[in-house]
Amino acid sequence: MKLIDKIHENLERDSFFYSFEYFPPKTDAGCVNLYERMERMKSLNPCFVGTTWGVEGSTAAETLEICAATQNLLGLESLMHITCTNTPLELLRDTLRKAREAGIQNLFVLRGGRANADSHFQHAADFISWIRKEHGDFFGICVAGYPEGHDETPYEEDIANLKKKIDAGADLVISQLFYDVDVFIGFMQDCRKIGIKCPIVPGIMPINTFHQFTRMKRLFCKKQTPALTQLTERISEVSNDDDAVKDVGVRETTAIIKKLMRKGVRGFHFFTQNLEKSVTRILTDPPPEGLGLLAEESQTELPFQVPEARRELPWRKSANMRRCGEEDVRPAFWSNRPKSYMAKTMSWDDFPNGRWGDSRSPAFGEEDHSHSHVTGHTKQWLDTSTGPWSSDVTLQDLCKLFIDSLHEDGPKLPWFETGLASESDRILGDVLTPMNCRGLLSINSQPGVNAERSDTKDVGWGPKGGYVYQKAYVEFFCSPEAQAKVLEVISQPKYDQLTWMASGIETAGTARFEANHEGVTAVTWGVFPGKEIIQPTVVDTVSFLEWKKEAFALWLAPYKPGEERFCPPFIQEIYNTWWLIHIVDNDFVENKQLKAAMAEVFEKQNEISQHPQKTKK
Repeated sequence: MKLIDKIHENLERDSFFYSFEYFPPKTDAGCVNLYERMERMKSLNPCFVGTTWGVEGSTAAETLEICAATQNLLGLESLMHITCTNTPLELLRDTLRKAREAGIQNLFVLRGGRANADSHFQHAADFISWIRKEHGDFFGICVAGYPEGHDETPYEEDIANLKKKIDAGADLVISQLFYDVDVFIGFMQDCRKIGIKCPIVPGIMPINTFHQFTRMKRLFCKKQTPALTQLTERISEVSNDDDAVKDVGVRETTAIIKKLMRKGVRGFHFFTQNLEKSVTRILTDPPPEGLGLLAEESQTELPFQVPEARRELPWRKSANMRRCGEEDVRPAFWSNRPKSYMAKTMSWDDFPNGRWGDSRSPAFGEEDHSHSHVTGHTKQWLDTSTGPWSSDVTLQDLCKLFIDSLHEDGPKLPWFETGLASESDRILGDVLTPMNCRGLLSINSQPGVNAERSDTKDVGWGPKGGYVYQKAYVEFFCSPEAQAKVLEVISQPKYDQLTWMASGIETAGTARFEANHEGVTAVTWGVFPGKEIIQPTVVDTVSFLEWKKEAFALWLAPYKPGEERFCPPFIQEIYNTWWLIHIVDNDFVENKQLKAAMAEVFEKQNEISQHPQKTKK
């Protein structure tokens, strides 16, 4: 979706908006850390996120990769920076082609360094005109504005150059940083005077260190205004205390934003410097230190509505317009690994419709563990030279590990790209914990829900005024002995509302699959005013068998070719002989059969590890 359209939607709702900017790290480890940080900051509900571009295209591949992952895997609208001077035309042409293929629809067009005589483009306006000629109206184009003028041109000439970029086809301006509100307001008024009518979003640089503040001030603040002098004095008073500098920086940046709001400014673009704490504090700390976005509405003290963070669907949507326009249903098995699912299905030409019919079998892509869609703890898991397990690991060790992973401060396992969903608290004590204590190692679950309001905190999704429904399900690894006990229990006639599938890795060409139902089962749906019933999550055989391969592969993923000797015999046994079982309770009204069946299993299966004494997640 074009940013200008998203911004207009916010303006129509009388809501303010904000966005984050990152730069490509220099190492793979830095990229993993950045994705982790972006994942956490996504919860702040930014309107979009931008990724910078190195001089003369030096980070072209990295910028494109981050933007594609942001758009398709994190579900955030991406703004890809791109500079044009002294950059081969073929690189620019190829980058824009790949951006379109990845669903990236927004560009931040910058000139870059001073153009050489042989540079194909001399100015950003020339590049914008070329983009419009080559790609029509596909891309939304943002350009930079300089509240105190660019270093190379006088202020009035610089604003005239900005007008040329708008006339060439740009539809949004993001400003360079400033520390005096009056400087930005004056710049915006001067832009309006010469006919620049598009939104102008102020760039906000949080103050993290005294050195960073003085450097930014030297580079971008030409006028020593009274407001800047006062800010400099406040920061200088605590210059030897980094924590105090951050505290003052949060308070002063919040004050700048509030002052801008009082003057009618509705959007803010944060230059994060790939850091999260100061931005998060500015947005969420209670007033007056921060904006208090997580506080009660009466405490925010803001003149505009707070951006609404609602889940459209119970799973993470891609921001790729082709995908989000067509995709309205997913299999439940990747609930805890949404980025993996989106990566495996990125090449699909179309997506199953809202009833997930049997007319086509999804052609899933291969699992890859590139840093663009694994989390930090999974990357660490994969990169450990000797694997994550001790050579003498036991089932008791695994039980304790999986029990601990159910809690917020516990270890992070690769079957969970994100933490355990808060809805899991509803079945933590009577289902999940006793399961894992008995060697039934859970990797996916959801509680039953019968007509709860769509704004319910832990299970709600979709538009306001609706009601949501869920069938309870659990999914877990277990030994062959435990599998026999589980199937013996759940196959009894009294558990006629349970449908289940069980599968393991094929051995000697023999398939290992059992089920009492091989159709498609809806496990999540919602009813909303003025809409057809939305059925976004299903369980089906084809997807389960595909997911089974990925789920088992994660046990062995750390052991690269030639390093199999590091894999403990017990982990090899799990891979070769254990089962993955998925059970659904179809009676979402009574919601009793799954819990009753598991209680019966618990009586047959002895505890291997004791219940931990921990607070729920």
